[in-house]
Amino acid sequence: MDYFDWYAAYLHKTSPVADAHFDLVTEVYERRLRGERGVLNRYYKKEFQKSGVNLIIASLFLGTDELNDCMENGIFPKGAVLKKSLEMLAAFYADLEETKGKVQLITDRESLVRLTTKRSHSRHHTVGVLLYLEGLDMLEGKPELLRCFYVLGVRGAALCWNYRKELQNVLAKGCFAEDGVGKQENGIKDLGAIMDKGVQALFLMEKLGIFVDVSHLGREAAWLLPSFTKKPFAATHANADALFAHERNLTDETIKEIARRGGVIGVNSYTKHTLHENSKKSGIDALCDQVIYLIKTAGENHVGYGLDLGWGNILADYTELQKLTASLLRRGVAAATVKKIIGGNWVRYLGEMLR
Repeated sequence: MDYFDWYAAYLHKTSPVADAHFDLVTEVYERRLRGERGVLNRYYKKEFQKSGVNLIIASLFLGTDELNDCMENGIFPKGAVLKKSLEMLAAFYADLEETKGKVQLITDRESLVRLTTKRSHSRHHTVGVLLYLEGLDMLEGKPELLRCFYVLGVRGAALCWNYRKELQNVLAKGCFAEDGVGKQENGIKDLGAIMDKGVQALFLMEKLGIFVDVSHLGREAAWLLPSFTKKPFAATHANADALFAHERNLTDETIKEIARRGGVIGVNSYTKHTLHENSKKSGIDALCDQVIYLIKTAGENHVGYGLDLGWGNILADYTELQKLTASLLRRGVAAATVKKIIGGNWVRYLGEMLR
C-alpha cells in the first residue's frame, strides 16, 4: 500500500461515497426467491463497510427471468408486469427490515443529509439507499401510476431500458432500438423517439420529485429530452462515446447538456462499455480515462461513480472501488475534486432534486 492507496482509504472513511447504479432491488428479489434471507446484511458486512460506500441508487430492473415469469401463453396479461414490480419492491422492503437500521431508505433531503454524513468509525456506518426504476415498463402505459411508486419510495427513474421489443406501451426509444423509429431524416428529429405518454411521465416525474435518468435513452430521445424537462437530469451509469464508441455511451453534446442543467454523470465500470477486448490497458486505467475526460468535458462538479456492478464488470465488488479512487489521485486529480467524484456530486445533485 503506497501513499495514494492510504489516502484513498482515508477519503472513503471520511467523505460520502456514492454509487449511482446497482441493480440491488432485483438482486435482493432474486436471492430471496431462491430462499435466501438477510441479503442486504451480507452485502453490508462484506462490502459496504469495507469500501466505505454509504449511498446507493438501487435499481429495480425487470430482467429476462422476471419478464418470463409475467408471460402466459406467450403474452403479457394486463397488470402482470406491474404486479411483478410490486413483488420485487415488497421483497426488498422485507430484506431492508432485517438490517435493523444499518441500511435505510432515502426519500427526502433530510434523510439524504443524515445518512451521507460520514463518521470515522465503521461501527457507526450506515448505508442510504434511494430507489430507482430502470425503465418504466411496470407502468404499462399509465404515467399516473408514478404517483403510487413515489409513495412506495421511488425517487429516480429512466424512461426506458435499451430495447423492449416484447413489451407494449414503451414510453421512449432506447439504445439498440431496431425498428427505425426515432431516426433522423432530412435533418429533422422524429418526435416518436419519446412517446406522448413518455412526455406525460417526464412532466409528472418533475412535479413529484423523481429525477430523470438518460442512461438508456437512444440518441434521438436524449436529443429531445431537454425540450420536455426543466430540472437537471442525470446519467446514472454511462461513459463518454468519444473515448469508447458504443450506443450506450454519451455524446459530448449530451454530456455538456447534463452539466449545463446541473446534473451528474456516473462513470460505468461495465467492461463492454469501457474497455476494448484487445486493449493493453487495465480496466482501472480505462475507468480513470473516462473520469478525466468527463471532468474536462462536463466539469468536476458533474462526474461521479455509477458502477453497475455484477457480471462482466471491471470491479469484482465494492471492496475494489478504492483502487479506482487511488488511481485518480495517482494520475494527479486533486483531492478536493476526488471527494466530489466519489460521492460529493451525487449528494449535491440529489439534495437539489429531493423535497
